Amino acid sequence: MDYNSVGAQKSFDVIPDGTIVVVQMNIRRGNAGEGGFLKRSKNGQAEMLDAEFIVVEGDHVKRKFWENMVVDGATDGHREAADITHRRLRAIIESVKGIKPADVSEEAKAKRNVEYAEFDGMRFLCRVGVEPARQLPNGESYRAKNILAEVITPDRTKEWRPIEQQPKPKDSGPGGNTPTPIIKPKWL
Repeated sequence: MDYNSVGAQKSFDVIPDGTIVVVQMNIRRGNAGEGGFLKRSKNGQAEMLDAEFIVVEGDHVKRKFWENMVVDGATDGHREAADITHRRLRAIIESVKGIKPADVSEEAKAKRNVEYAEFDGMRFLCRVGVEPARQLPNGESYRAKNILAEVITPDRTKEWRPIEQQPKPKDSGPGGNTPTPIIKPKWL
């Protein structure tokens, strides 16, 4: 094969801190909690959404980052993390559905009432952050990584815009989506 026509490899550097992008949130299921959407921590004391964020527009399209978003747990730290997650999930709903955070109308309250399944596949504007590289006392090291720093909501009129939502693929239940089978070409 002639590799002269193949492009150069892509950089895996983090997306610059503060960059505003459109992401699609996908939930990687763990078979726990509401509808099997949650994963449990190794020690079983916390439940979380295992979220994958894929940039779907602009210079960083197809780039991904991940977060475990704690929604319940046994310790005070888990409860604090769950509160942060719930605030973030509310902001995602508001961004997707065009609700200003200060809107307390009955219509807005009804739109904010969603199940975890609805987050799977949502597209919204966010500001990306960077968690710096770190070295653990045991010698293990972690590279810098992107994080969801802020969800852009409709009250941010200079930055927010409606994002077109994509139709959701047919769901196969708590194991995730059924992969498309590989079909042999007719010539084989």
